[in-house]
Amino acid sequence: MNMFGRHAGWIIFGVAVAWWLVVVASGAGFNPTGVSWSFERTGQLGDSFGIISAGMAAVAAFFAFRTYQRAVADSVRLERRAAEPSFLNLIERRYDVLNRIRHIAISYDQMNFPPRPIATETTGQAALDKMAVSIQTLRRDRPDEALTTLFDGVINEAFGLSNHFRFSYHIVAYADRQFGDPALSGTKANPAYPYVRLLRAQVSDSELLLIALNCVVGEGHAKFKALVERYALLHNMAEADIELFGLRDSFDPKAFGLDDDIGSANGDSPEDA
Repeated sequence: MNMFGRHAGWIIFGVAVAWWLVVVASGAGFNPTGVSWSFERTGQLGDSFGIISAGMAAVAAFFAFRTYQRAVADSVRLERRAAEPSFLNLIERRYDVLNRIRHIAISYDQMNFPPRPIATETTGQAALDKMAVSIQTLRRDRPDEALTTLFDGVINEAFGLSNHFRFSYHIVAYADRQFGDPALSGTKANPAYPYVRLLRAQVSDSELLLIALNCVVGEGHAKFKALVERYALLHNMAEADIELFGLRDSFDPKAFGLDDDIGSANGDSPEDA
């Protein structure tokens, strides 16, 4: 399209120059055609320059519009590039938030009478693993009990988990806001998708389960759930957990992959990214 515009510009410029030379030569008496010329006639001929002027104006408008488009695209690229360091910093700081998570489990020493309570504390990823195992066990042992009750019972023993949920939400929200294209929402062509994949690559199976449950019965339902579905954040989730908690009934299929047919390979590999 740019090449066409350049060629059209040169053609119109050449025609204008040739036309101007004919007018000047005719007015000076140069008449190789033998047709009678006068300044009155060449003046009428000069009036026809309006057609050329309109063409030149159209070409100028075209190039001005293309320049504007390039300026807008460059501005978007610069804005995204400026946002990348902040996003990567958020990804790095996420480990600090994760490491501050604590889980306290109370058991009882049956060797004493009355039994003496013993508190066992785990932190960081180990705490998340402990909570995931606890809620998986409760779900198997009490399949008829409300999921909200099971989830609340597990996270009430944790400190810092809600902060971790909020921080993870804001990382995805930041990527969506700074890099996302609403016209490509819910597709791998969305410029924000590769950034969210960086986060997704860090999330453990235990985190995925807890994030999913937070979106179903916790505070994440209002905002985080929409982003989880938009960027397929549960793509790597264990099928056993999906079935155990009936999560396919709670999420849009896109939460588990961005292809229409979730049951087949969705091509979410580095080669297709």
